Amino acid sequence: MATISVASDKGGPGKTTTAILIASELALDGYRVTVLDTDVNQQAAAFGRKAEIAGLTVVGDVREDNILAELRKAEAESEIVIVDLPGGSSTLALKAMHRSHFVLVPTQAALPDVKAAMKTIAQIDDAQELSRTPIARAIIWTRILPGFESRGARHVRQSVEADETLPILKASMMERAAFREIHITGKVPRQIDPASAASANVAAVTAELLQRIAQLAEAA
Repeated sequence: MATISVASDKGGPGKTTTAILIASELALDGYRVTVLDTDVNQQAAAFGRKAEIAGLTVVGDVREDNILAELRKAEAESEIVIVDLPGGSSTLALKAMHRSHFVLVPTQAALPDVKAAMKTIAQIDDAQELSRTPIARAIIWTRILPGFESRGARHVRQSVEADETLPILKASMMERAAFREIHITGKVPRQIDPASAASANVAAVTAELLQRIAQLAEAA
C-alpha cells in the first residue's frame, strides 16, 4: 500500500515515538505493518521486542548498506512500511526517501526544530529530484502541551502555517505521559485504554495520514 519515512534533521521532536504510535495503530486496525529502525539508538527495535501486537514487525539494525534490501523484503511482506530514519542528513535517509510514497516530518513549535524541518524538506526535495517523481510530505507538530501554548510557540507555529507551500497535518501529536511510557511498557495507549485522550490523539493523526495517502493513490 505505502512506504512512509519519518524524518527529522535533529533529535528531540518525537520522531521514533511518532513512528511507533502510527505503526501500532495501523497494525491494531488490521494492517500488516513493518517498521524499519535505522536510528542509532534503536528505540523502535527495543519497543518491538517488548510489544505484542499482531501484524506489527519491527526490524532493527537497518543500515546504509542494507536499507534497500530490507525495504524490498518489507514491501513484499507488508501492506505498510514505516522507516524510522536517523536524525540528520545521510545517504541512508536519501535512499529511504527515494523509495517513499510519503515523508512525515515531526517538528516541535520551536525555532531550532522548524529550521531542522526545513533542512529535512530540502533533503526530500533532493530525493524527489533524483527520482524524478513527486514525493509527498507533511510536517506534523509534536509534543504540543494540551490546553496551553506559549506566546513563542504560537508565533513559530503561525509563521510556519502562513506559508501555504508547506503541507502540515491538521492533527498534532500532543505531549502525553502515555506516549513516553510506550518505551517502558511495550504497550501503546489503545492497548491500555482505548477510550483515552492519548488513544484518540493517535487515531486522529493516523486517520489523517491514511487519508492523505489515499488521495495520492486516487490522483495517480
